[in-house]
Amino acid sequence: MNLVLKLGVLALAWIWFGQSAQAQSVEEILGPNRELVHPIWQQYDPEFTPYICPFHAQAPNYDPAEFRCGYVLVPEDRTDQNSRLIQLSVLQIKSTSDNPDRRAVVRLTGGPGGPSLSAGRILAYQAPAQQRFREAADLIFFDQRGIGYSEAHFCRAVPRNFQFGVPTEEGTKQWIEAFEKCIAEAQFKGVSLDAYSTWQNAYDVRDIRRALGYEQWDLYGVSYGTELGQAVLEVDEDGVRAAILDSVVPAAPIESGGWGAVAYGFRSALNSINADCQADPVCARDVGDMTTRFIELFQAYEDDPLVIEGLDHGAFLDGRLVLDGTVAAGAVFQALYINSLYPDFPSLMRAFETRDETAIEAYATVLGRTIDHRYGNGMELIANCRGAVHLTDEQTAAQAAAEPLLSRFMGTLQWGDICERVYRIDPDPAVKTLVTAVPVLVGAGTTDPITPPNYGQAIMPGLINGQYVEFPHTGHGVFVSHFDGCGGDLWLAFLDDPLMPLDTSCVADIEAPKFLTRLIETKAPYRFARKLQAGSYPHGLIALAGLLIITLIMLPAGWAARFIQGRQSNRLALARPLSWGGALVSLFGLGWAIMQILNTATAHPMALPIGVLPSAGWAFWICLIGVGLCAFAVFRAVTSGQFGRAQIGTSIGLVITLLASFGVLVSVASLGLSPV
Repeated sequence: MNLVLKLGVLALAWIWFGQSAQAQSVEEILGPNRELVHPIWQQYDPEFTPYICPFHAQAPNYDPAEFRCGYVLVPEDRTDQNSRLIQLSVLQIKSTSDNPDRRAVVRLTGGPGGPSLSAGRILAYQAPAQQRFREAADLIFFDQRGIGYSEAHFCRAVPRNFQFGVPTEEGTKQWIEAFEKCIAEAQFKGVSLDAYSTWQNAYDVRDIRRALGYEQWDLYGVSYGTELGQAVLEVDEDGVRAAILDSVVPAAPIESGGWGAVAYGFRSALNSINADCQADPVCARDVGDMTTRFIELFQAYEDDPLVIEGLDHGAFLDGRLVLDGTVAAGAVFQALYINSLYPDFPSLMRAFETRDETAIEAYATVLGRTIDHRYGNGMELIANCRGAVHLTDEQTAAQAAAEPLLSRFMGTLQWGDICERVYRIDPDPAVKTLVTAVPVLVGAGTTDPITPPNYGQAIMPGLINGQYVEFPHTGHGVFVSHFDGCGGDLWLAFLDDPLMPLDTSCVADIEAPKFLTRLIETKAPYRFARKLQAGSYPHGLIALAGLLIITLIMLPAGWAARFIQGRQSNRLALARPLSWGGALVSLFGLGWAIMQILNTATAHPMALPIGVLPSAGWAFWICLIGVGLCAFAVFRAVTSGQFGRAQIGTSIGLVITLLASFGVLVSVASLGLSPV
């Protein structure tokens, strides 16, 4: 649910004026006193200093010649001739090809404030699936100023409004107070707050390029990284060979058609996923109008909030969440980012409508954001306030009136309140319409709530060599979402020849979500999966399965021994294979149940807290057949006249197998998979 906090960011930082509003020119926004690089820093020669990766312990098995960590010193404030230098942490992943052209791609991470460097980067690019990207170029990652392993450390781990365990309005006050305190502390420590802006950040990218010795490189920006990418193209155009801007944040104000950016994007995304549902006869029948139902449940939580206790203290200060309309809307907003979650939207809706606390607690764990000291909340604040355009009261009212249903849940003034209280709204030179001849590929997702398609379309007129591709049924980060297929193919093809028109026909093959509208509703599989995840294993069930496996081994072994010794017993011959078959069928039923639970957890994670796939119900009937075969085997043995002392070992084995298979049936039923 962390994106509920970003809802206000873009509504201010990249605002759209209504059709009747007069858009301000860049000159009017910036005023006469533009920031300029001081002459002493114009000739600054940055250097890359190698060092041990700070996350070395989490990824110890890597070749330091291929994965190079280090830092680059840059001026904190390039407008100040006396500025101190700060460290920016960098990871350079060497290409696995000869790479004679020294081609490189630098990743511009989103947020703003999101960390980029971690052991996960190394582990991911050691995997075979990522090798085609390593073959294409050197890959460069860095933590932006004020973020992660880079300096400066100010306003880190500031909780969001919903993380204080109080209603949104009160949480926003505490959020502002937390920023007031940490901003005052940063000023006391001498942090040059104005310098943590997109414009200075763009010069950092230029200096990292120069320090690593690349004459040119390619940019790959996602979300806020696209706004940063536009600024880099302004300050270092000659150093950029090509750029991929994924889920674009326009750097300059654009018109929206009459409502605020966040409310518009949310409505656009909900309408898109609702259209997919209506195109699916089963979803249309079982769900109906998804957009209307979501808006109604937001209002229901606004009227009657739900309080959830006992949550992770790493994400909620006192383990408490007050789920009101704004927070509920934020959870759905966040889920729309990730197209792999779309099939589970009927489950998400049902959980909210029924106030299913088990499911909602699970969603809070997944969709909430840990209060992370690597996250650059201070840089996020400054970049948003320096990238914002002040709205008049009339403009704010016009936006809310144009989208009244969703505007009430978007909290569009939250970041504005913070900027007014602890900083200011003061656009920097990055707030500028981009015009460039550098080849640029723009990607957008039809179901992206935070950067809808018309954001990307808005910057296209200034891109002389621009190409635009729209991914259907896709949320935020379109190339990343489809890196294993169409997205990765287009990414590589564009970087190979940025001026060649792309064949984008592969996007037509992206399938609409297959909505899961019906489940076997039971909490037991979710609890079972959580125990497995926590390393707590069901020892009783394992013992029962072990007994059945012993039966599968011992009965054939006994048959072989008797065959060799010539001591076959025809009167029990049928009981043994029946018991063996019953053990096999019972094990298969148990395996089927576990497989369907894991399949639900993997393919439908938002459905598992509510129930499991309907196909899991077959496990009970399979196990019942297994019990029937084992019982019939015992019956045949008893009626044979040789049950008991005459065949004591076999008789005991048949009974134990029957009991074990019955125990497995009871276990499967306890998972809620029985018909009653």
